[in-house]
Amino acid sequence: MAAAASLLLALLPGAAAATEESPVSLPRCGEVSQATVHNGVVVAPWRVVLDQEGAVTGHRLTLRHDGADTTLRTGRRGFSISVGADRVAIGEHRGDGTRLTMVDTRRACRVWTRTMERLVYPERERVDDGALRFTTHDPDTRRYEGTLLVNLETGASDGLIDGECIEACTPNDGDISLTAFEPAGVARPTPSFSGGGWPKDKALPFRWRSGGVPPTWARPPMKAAAADARRTSASRSPRFTYAADATNAVAYTGNPPSYCGGSAIACAGRSLPTYWGIWLRPHGTDYAWGTLRWCQKASSSGGCFDMRRVMLHELGHITGLTHPSTAGFTLAASDSVMQGITPMRPQSGSSRHAFGRCDVATLQELYDSTDNKTAISTCNDVATKLMLTISKAAVGRGGPVKLTAQLRVANWNAYRQLAGNPLKGRSVKLKYRRVGSDDWRIAWMKSLYSSGRYELTISPQATWEFKAVFPAPSTEGLRYSRSGIVKVRVKS
Repeated sequence: MAAAASLLLALLPGAAAATEESPVSLPRCGEVSQATVHNGVVVAPWRVVLDQEGAVTGHRLTLRHDGADTTLRTGRRGFSISVGADRVAIGEHRGDGTRLTMVDTRRACRVWTRTMERLVYPERERVDDGALRFTTHDPDTRRYEGTLLVNLETGASDGLIDGECIEACTPNDGDISLTAFEPAGVARPTPSFSGGGWPKDKALPFRWRSGGVPPTWARPPMKAAAADARRTSASRSPRFTYAADATNAVAYTGNPPSYCGGSAIACAGRSLPTYWGIWLRPHGTDYAWGTLRWCQKASSSGGCFDMRRVMLHELGHITGLTHPSTAGFTLAASDSVMQGITPMRPQSGSSRHAFGRCDVATLQELYDSTDNKTAISTCNDVATKLMLTISKAAVGRGGPVKLTAQLRVANWNAYRQLAGNPLKGRSVKLKYRRVGSDDWRIAWMKSLYSSGRYELTISPQATWEFKAVFPAPSTEGLRYSRSGIVKVRVKS
């Protein structure tokens, strides 16, 4: 759930140690004298409380009123919604229901308390015409049931919109059929942000964010994902490494930036060319679909999320990759780690620790391939250009002639960093025939240098015609191409 980010944070001296109590323990606002000084402020905004192992144990918000501090606390399944400058709704899921309390922070009292027999979750702190908007979910199946409107002043239900669904509730991360990860059509490169990428081979070190240092068990999978991002990109994409003195940071926190939304288990942000950050929510965080369980912390291998895989997904965002759904298509879990919905173990792709071929296709376009011999991803469909030249146009019978082919990626803007690249170490055929014959014979040319050159020396006995052919390989995403025909005349 989103934190009450808009609440005023004030550091005032001289208050006594805070007392802790449930929001329902506050006096009703109707019982508070109008003569009471209305000077309450929030001195510690809504925060997630973690145990020593990094699991969520509760939530807290501290008010200061008339010189005394009061900390309002909930259990692990609590949430809050900022409502204007001086009100906050504090909720808690208890068993199969939800208890919601509207708190007046300036008067340090509760406007109303409401108990509902369903699990309700805020719709991104949305307020519609004087009502809070919630999604409701069945306590047993966690299936979405409808949208509930709760009056800000009374807590009464203004309406239940059955059958309506919104982006935040469908599909639910923890309740996805395997078909949700099947491609909608032919595999294609993962889409990228319009801002492009970082400089080639850019070093992007990271540290643990102050106030969001991961527990000991969470650090190895995060660091391993950083190595995975470099090892499996087949490109000159950024190099992620941990460094305690780094400028940019990764956080394990229940209070990520507001743009992360309330339904994400992790999120990333970047501002080229200097800033980036990643936030992962803690083990035990409560969602509409269930409880977040990281596999590295959970006692079983099923029904949990692989933190290493999730971290790799977020690093993909930092490099420039976005969700396929933003471009209107879906990629199979075997082709990408960038799906907007994270697969839960044991679903397909839930333990993938490598960029998929469609991720690699885009990374190669953004950053170039590692070198001219690196295979172009099979998720791509890249045109090639093949040219053939001869050392002599005419020779005596049996005289040597060197034929040189040049193989490159087509110089098209759509291929970005790959455009015009020479292609080394491929298989290039030389076809030849006597002038006037339809009988083409085949020889294979030898790959030379990093410039994509292929050579073959022949000793023709008659006037021959030659052309070079690059057959489309099954192991990479390059198209067939051929050169024009050249002729070597044999002088009598």
